[in-house]
Amino acid sequence: MLITNFKTPLYAAFFYVLVLAACSNDNQGPEPVSATCPVPTTPIASVQGDKTTSTMIGQQVSVQGIVTLIQAEQGLYIEEPGSDTDPSTSNAIFIQSSDLPDWLATGSLISTEGTVAEIGKGRFSVTALTDVSDLDQCSGKQPLPLTDVSLPLNGPARESVEGMRIQINGTLTITDVYRFGQRQISLSGNGFQFAPTEIMTPGPETNEHIAQNRAYTLPVLLPENSPDTEVVMGGTSVENIAGVYGHDGRDLRLSLQVVPSISTTTISSPSQPAADNLRIVGMNLHNYFNGDGNRQGFPTSRGAKTFAEFQDQRDRIGAAIKVLDPHVIAVMELENDGFDNDSAAQDFIQLANEASNSIWAVTRTVDDNTGTDKITVGIFYRTDKVTAIGAAETLTGAEFKRSRQPQAQLFQAVGGGEKTLVVINHLKSKGGCPKSGADANQKDGQGCWNPMRTASAEKMSAWSKQVAAAAGTKKILILGDMNAYRFEDPISAIRDAGFSELMDEMAEPNYSFVFFGQAGTLDYAFISNALKNDVENAFIWHANAALPANMELPHPWLGFSDHDPVVVDIRSRQSKTSD
Repeated sequence: MLITNFKTPLYAAFFYVLVLAACSNDNQGPEPVSATCPVPTTPIASVQGDKTTSTMIGQQVSVQGIVTLIQAEQGLYIEEPGSDTDPSTSNAIFIQSSDLPDWLATGSLISTEGTVAEIGKGRFSVTALTDVSDLDQCSGKQPLPLTDVSLPLNGPARESVEGMRIQINGTLTITDVYRFGQRQISLSGNGFQFAPTEIMTPGPETNEHIAQNRAYTLPVLLPENSPDTEVVMGGTSVENIAGVYGHDGRDLRLSLQVVPSISTTTISSPSQPAADNLRIVGMNLHNYFNGDGNRQGFPTSRGAKTFAEFQDQRDRIGAAIKVLDPHVIAVMELENDGFDNDSAAQDFIQLANEASNSIWAVTRTVDDNTGTDKITVGIFYRTDKVTAIGAAETLTGAEFKRSRQPQAQLFQAVGGGEKTLVVINHLKSKGGCPKSGADANQKDGQGCWNPMRTASAEKMSAWSKQVAAAAGTKKILILGDMNAYRFEDPISAIRDAGFSELMDEMAEPNYSFVFFGQAGTLDYAFISNALKNDVENAFIWHANAALPANMELPHPWLGFSDHDPVVVDIRSRQSKTSD
């Protein structure tokens, strides 16, 4: 099975190839031996039934079937092919047993007796036999059963193939690789999946979109002997899969029965800014907390649990700064502990100095007001490339009790040129929902705290114009994690204020974050009309969001955060002539 690249205009440099051995419909080994088990048995389909749970729970039954999957110290799946013509009932069942005989192998026809039960948590349980008294082999190797299945699968359709050995022909797309290190991925039959409000207007239809994505999604467990040193990236496609649709304790999951052979292509670093460009990067640091600044003070309240973990995070961010070669970095999720020598801000300056072999500084308001949240935003800049004009400004008020206070700083290229106001934001997340009121989840796809984020976006947009006007410029770049997808109200509020989002006109949907396999944009670059002609290049660098967590990656700059950074290149000087 060949996994090919998921292509977007910015994806060409980032892809992995995964090759899986072809699935065989037959079990390898000697010719099958026909035999009949001596004990009368109940058809597995009758035990399963056509409901979400068996109607025979608690009853003692004997069943027989071909072993299709063995899970060490847990049990095995058996399937009884040809005994049932009802497509709404499964022909397979899980046999729960931690003591499995040495002779047991896939392809064995066995007979067993036990108590019918439903086990496992989540949306689906699995019908099983527990308190098993006997496992008797009736014959040697038999052909492994295999049933063709296609996506989408609704709840009853999934129930009808519970525990069965199935195959799906055609192309599927890897959507969720967060737990790839635990051999878990998700595949979809409707392409790379996007959060509904990334591609459609908020409303009741978003719930239909979520249900559709769920029906097209297939959780997968890779074999235990899969290589653990290679990585796949969300968005790649898979051809023709097969395995047993069992249960992992939380949900139904397809256990692939092939050994993945994973290889990677060369992954290129991002293009460098042109000589006369200023590169400005919006970067979520994923809780950059440096303990007490002296290798102690771990675990931190929101960041690294150990100094070694922080050092790994720091090294990855430093590697990203090195290959991006930015001149201004507008950050989110920086520890809000001031600016003294042991602060996270000073630690980040030292990191940027080391990564770029240059001298960096951080912008500060007159009173160093960074709010009271545990995290804050910040703007760092290369002093040999840009000059910060005056002190930074911040915006306070009721709208920013939960959203972090935005910060604005006026910049000019060293040696002169146009002045540009850079504004960095981090709006309230969708977590910690109130149970009632306007900020509760309205079931329209925008999650909770939408009015709070919208009010913050409206006030920030108006404030940005006021700060720019007072500074004598109309050139404004607004960056940040807005915690809202592309069609949600906060993003519309910034557009309605007269700002354009630089990724809106891309040929295909973009994204900066992946949550449970659904991609969307949370990190943005908005510009005023006066800045449009100065933008040379803009892109979201897919170095983080579609990669697995907590794994060794092939480049030190991959996986430095859970958000992808936004990169904007601005011409630092106007041409002397125009077309």
